[in-house]
This record gives sequence, structure tokens and C-alpha cells, in this order.
Amino acid sequence: MKAGNVCWFEIPVIDLDRAIDFYSTILSSKIEKKLLLDNYYGVFDKNKHLIAGGLVVKENYVPGKSTILFFAVIDLSEVLRNTILKGGQIVIPKTLMKQITSKGDTIIAQNLIDNNVGYFAEIVDSEGNHIGLYSHS
Repeated sequence: MKAGNVCWFEIPVIDLDRAIDFYSTILSSKIEKKLLLDNYYGVFDKNKHLIAGGLVVKENYVPGKSTILFFAVIDLSEVLRNTILKGGQIVIPKTLMKQITSKGDTIIAQNLIDNNVGYFAEIVDSEGNHIGLYSHS
């Protein structure tokens, strides 16, 4: 592993089981509840997500005051529907990624994430965290 690479992430939560249900649904991925040290975590499958991380209950947690993580998803529209069904909120709806030239023209261009044309949205999860979503469709 290179120094400076992201090696782990934690998403602070209030209700671990509710958060596991939320993320399992919107990411179509199994999140395993594990006891690590003295806390239970909802652990993401690093083989599927390419980075290790988890959901964890944090003392004195204030929702929405953290770094925004963007998760890649297959069908952004379906994920946004599931976000509402699982108690989340849509902050920025599905939006085509585009750029404005120095002349003011709008162009659809390759993005910085994966050099493809894509869409993004931002949501608030079931625990009050602000997260981002990215998809090609």
C-alpha cells in the first residue's frame, strides 16, 4: 500500500442496524455486522468495494458534519427511489456531469472519476450523513 492512499473509511451512525439496512439496500451489497475491539461495525466487503471501511456508532455524533464520500452505483434512479423508501433524503437529484468552457458554453465531457460521461446525486442517509452517488446511467 502506498503512503497517502485511502485505506479505511468510517461512516458515523446513530442506529447501526438501520444504517446497515439502508446501505445494503442502496448499494446492493451485503454489509456484515462484526464486533471489532469493543464496538459493533457494519463492515463493507473490501473485495467488492476495493477499500475497507464500515459503519460505526460514534459518541457525540452530529449528523452531516463529515467528509462526503461518493459511492459508485449501477442504476442511480433506482438508488434514489430506495433512498426515500429507506428513510433518506435527496439533496441533489440525478445530475449529468458537465463543464462550462471559458466562453460560457456547456459541454458534456469525461469526468475526473473514471474518464467517462456520468451522473451524480447527493443524499442524506438514514443516519443524517451527507453522501454522494455516481453512475454511468
